[in-house]
Amino acid sequence: MNITQLREDFYAHIRAIQACALPQTKPTLSLLTDEELRELEACWIALSVWKNQQD
Repeated sequence: MNITQLREDFYAHIRAIQACALPQTKPTLSLLTDEELRELEACWIALSVWKNQQD
């Protein structure tokens, strides 16, 4: 698995969720610290790798 692609997928997924929720909600990424965002990104990557290994 390509980690760079997984990172891009993470941000694309977040943007898609926010696009569906707008204009009812405000973007939440700006509320997260860089550390929190990196942690979420790492969790997304770990989950994606795990799911791929289950197939």
